[in-house]
Amino acid sequence: MSSEPRFRISFWIEWGPSAYLWARNQAAEDVFGGPNIPADQIPISEQLYERGEALAEWYQNSLNWDFPNFPGPWRQDECDAFREHARAFFMDLCYELGPEFEVTYDQVEPDEDPDLDAYLHDPHNFRR
Repeated sequence: MSSEPRFRISFWIEWGPSAYLWARNQAAEDVFGGPNIPADQIPISEQLYERGEALAEWYQNSLNWDFPNFPGPWRQDECDAFREHARAFFMDLCYELGPEFEVTYDQVEPDEDPDLDAYLHDPHNFRR
């Protein structure tokens, strides 16, 4: 039995459709239909799957969808809460997948945009 993990995947949430697991080797792509791996295709509990879906949905709210280059709406406390939940999900994901999987944490962790107050004060005339 090999000590090398068979599947290598990355965890990071993408804006748009629910996407947060990504194949990092050919075996993962071949077996799970990568490069984006639908979370319902990997051996995790329904509870963890639902947490991942909720986390991905929550992350969508961090982007200013009307003006993506302008500050997102999250204050630092929400950024911190998201970061905590994302890390906890990742740890539970690694545990449930076990040694057959190598999972890397590649999530961009949001911080409050330093221009958020200026943007909220006058969104129409805001410039970076």
